Amino acid sequence: MLEPSRVLGAVLAGGLSSRFGSDKALALVSNRRLIDGVIAALQPQVAAVVICGREWPDGLGLEDRPAAGMGPLGGLCAALLEAQRRGLDAVLCAPCDAIGLPVDLLARLSPGPAIAAGQRSVGLWPAAYGQSLLARLAAGGDRSIRGWATACNAREVDCGVLGNVNRPADLPLC
Repeated sequence: MLEPSRVLGAVLAGGLSSRFGSDKALALVSNRRLIDGVIAALQPQVAAVVICGREWPDGLGLEDRPAAGMGPLGGLCAALLEAQRRGLDAVLCAPCDAIGLPVDLLARLSPGPAIAAGQRSVGLWPAAYGQSLLARLAAGGDRSIRGWATACNAREVDCGVLGNVNRPADLPLC
């Protein structure tokens, strides 16, 4: 298993929240922002956490790479390149609306590449994949996580029941 000190945590938070109607990362669940729950779940499992796809006052915000509007892969690409810059080995990522991330997520997904069954935006990716993903996105290819996972032969791992919030009606379920 990877040592947490060698892993960058990445919260994918660059979406438009169009189905939600407002910025769902900031929606409150039990008096805590949704994004804060994801940050709290990742922090003990990684060396540092970055927020991808937006500026963030509480931590390091990264612009999606190679440009905004690339979907979750743009955020993952930014995180992989940041992990390489920091000399880290991997990125453990989750979307800002993930619910129920396990305390042993890193252990379950190790070794990467791996994605959570039923929630492909939750994954563990070798930092060395950064340049390949950047080239794929710059070339205008498939921008789906499913396509990227297939191209990388990522394992699909049972990580328990993971939820996510798409609409305000989903909040009471949290």
